[in-house]
Amino acid sequence: MRPASGLCLGPGVAGVTQLAALDAHECELWSSEVLRLRPHWTRRHQALPFFTLGLAAYLDFARTSSGPGLYRSPELRTHYNGLLRRHFGALLELSREVLSTHTGLDARFAPERSSLPGFHVHMPHPVFAGGVASVHRDLQFRDVFPDIPATARDVLTFTLPLSLPAGSGLKLWSGHEEHFRAYRQGWMLVHDGLATHQAVLHPDGEDKPRIMLQGHGLRHDDTLILYW
Repeated sequence: MRPASGLCLGPGVAGVTQLAALDAHECELWSSEVLRLRPHWTRRHQALPFFTLGLAAYLDFARTSSGPGLYRSPELRTHYNGLLRRHFGALLELSREVLSTHTGLDARFAPERSSLPGFHVHMPHPVFAGGVASVHRDLQFRDVFPDIPATARDVLTFTLPLSLPAGSGLKLWSGHEEHFRAYRQGWMLVHDGLATHQAVLHPDGEDKPRIMLQGHGLRHDDTLILYW
């Protein structure tokens, strides 16, 4: 994948690029729509106010005690993909265009077999000021697209901050070296997802929701499949 000129924000840190996508007013409008759809959020922690809007492979693919993961249900994927399309179609299309320009590939969604990019929502809570987010790598493509062989140059992860507490960002590790890249509201942060990383949630304890459009990309032939 090759970055398009004019979109990269300075030199990358540990392979991280930031791309201009939305202005502050647009971020406020989309954040308000996410908050308005709170009845459709899925709670992801028993005690803490961490939610998603949409299905996420890293949370919903694995088999549970009651049966296959929710992600594997065509009916549920159709339901959530339809919800995201109805309320965030323009935002999804903008994200597709930004990533297509950035990579030089024909970016597309694959709703017939994967979830559309969706939202992480962390409502204010004192615990989020600490390093409580998981330390992980993004290997979901192995589950969602097991038939598509992929190397490090074929995958990416993107995050578009819509509502952003001060100091929020991303830690990444290269060997024993730690890097930090601050998120910027309206700027899409892109990396390959394979370096060990951790979200920094509410380090300053600001009374503001953290709302992020979240997704991944997988190169297949001359296209970039976008999913979550």
